[in-house]
Parts: sequence; structure tokens; C-alpha cells
Amino acid sequence: MIHTVLGPIEERELGVTLPHEHILVGFIEDGKLTRDDYDRQEVVDHILPYLLELKSVGCRSFVDCSPEYLGRDPYLLRELAEKSGLHIITNTGFYQAPYLSPFVYEIPETELAKLWIREYDDGIGDSGVKPGFIKIALNKGRLNPVQEKIVRAALTTSLETGLPIQAHTNDGIAVMHVLEIMAERHFDPSRFIWVHAQNEKDLDMHELAFKQGMWIELDSIMRWPNEDNCRLLQAFLDRGMKEKLLLSQDLGWYTVGKEQGGDIRPYHKLFTVFIPFAEEWGIDRSVLDSLMSYNPAIALRNRS
Repeated sequence: MIHTVLGPIEERELGVTLPHEHILVGFIEDGKLTRDDYDRQEVVDHILPYLLELKSVGCRSFVDCSPEYLGRDPYLLRELAEKSGLHIITNTGFYQAPYLSPFVYEIPETELAKLWIREYDDGIGDSGVKPGFIKIALNKGRLNPVQEKIVRAALTTSLETGLPIQAHTNDGIAVMHVLEIMAERHFDPSRFIWVHAQNEKDLDMHELAFKQGMWIELDSIMRWPNEDNCRLLQAFLDRGMKEKLLLSQDLGWYTVGKEQGGDIRPYHKLFTVFIPFAEEWGIDRSVLDSLMSYNPAIALRNRS
């Protein structure tokens, strides 16, 4: 079972999925982003055509990775899901400095987890929308105190709710630290998605995380040259990591504070540009299909 903004669905209903994209992002520091900082109708008007275009090329599900204080809006996502026909999934959790509310630095880990568990149990605010995953971030290198607290709270929340975790990541050293914490907590790494895995160049770190069960997400599609993405994807496949790989773009999005939302990058090109290129480059289409449908359904399923 997977929670979308319109309610729970079965894993088999997820279909072809983009596991890491964004609809709205507001880079306003110290947790000060509010609903008054943007016009929700304007966001709908600008983003809906991109979502309809995405659905027209066969994508069925869209995972929105903007956490609270960085642009999460369950009401906006629900309206876009209703109008686009896509399964849209939102999150609970917090990001990293400087986009954290000041209270996050002071609140104990257990209380932080309770906030996220409450959103899962009761819905986000009064929206009735339940999160389908936990979104956090890792700083570069070994975790600093606030990010370690956030990681530990996310593990607690995952164990209590069954939700998987997606973690914005800058390098493999942070992931190695997370694996240490997981071992200490007897936490199953298969509940955890290493986001932006392409940022780490040492493939031995990816393989180590994979062997412990962690998901590896290559989300630079349409950000990096197609050939570079194919080389990295093939390197992962050559190491036998197909069963734990995810592909996405980390694209969009309506940027709060920019006129008309700024430069919104379309979501459909992974399917219309990259996949044809990858096939021609030599990656089997059945492998690509598995990475875009079967794998996301397993990675995003609720373990409760």
C-alpha cells in the first residue's frame, strides 16, 4: 500500500513513476515560507500543463520531494492530482539548514519523530492528506548534530509508520555514517533511498550501500548529458545493482518569488529523450522499464 494525496493505492497501481521531482520550491530561510508567499492558483495554472504532458507519455505516478518549509503544499498537490489524473505522493520530514525552522535545532529527537508520526496518523494539517514517505537531507561528510537528529527521528518514524525515507545527499561519507546509525538501531537499509547518488564518484560506496539493501537513485537525468548518465547507469548495472536502482530528474518547478515561477523545466523528457537515447546507447528497454515501474513500487511501499 502507498499513500497518495488522494488516498491509498496498491503497489500495482503505481505504474511508471518519477520518484524524485518537484512542483513548488521556496528557498526562504529559517522556515519562514508561508502560503501567503505564492498564489496557489497561479502555480496550478503554470504546472498543470507540464503534468498533463507527462501523463500523455505514459507516466502514471509523480513523487513530489519538497518537504515542509521548502514548498510542501498538500492542498496544491491534491488539486493537481485531481486535475492531472496522476498519482501524486507527498512527504513528511524536514530538509537542512538554512531551510529549517529554529525550533528544529532545539526539539528532542523523540518529539521530532512524534510530529511526523502525527502527520501520518492524522494527515497534514487539516488537509486529510497523508504522507507517502519521509524526506530528509544529509550534509556533506559525517553528519552534523541537527542532521543526525533528523536522521534518527526519520528512522523512528519509519519504524512506527512503515514509510520509506528519501535523503537528499551530497556525498557517500554521509551515507556511510547513516549506515552506522542504522546498524546501531537495527534498521533495515531497504527502507532508505540514497537521493542524488550521482554526486558520489566512488562506486565502491554505492556497492557497499546496495549490498546492505539501500536504494540508489540516479536523478540527474536531463540535468547531465545523456551519455554521462548512460555510462553511470551502465556502471551500476555492471556491478549487479539493477534491483535497487531508481531513475528520476529532480526537475520542475515553480520557484516562489520568481516572476511566473521562473524557468520551469518539463518532466516528460526522461521518457521522450533519455530512454530512446539509452536504448540506442545499448541499455536494454526491459531494464529501463523495470527501473521506472517495478523498482519504484517496491522502494515506495509502506512496510507497516
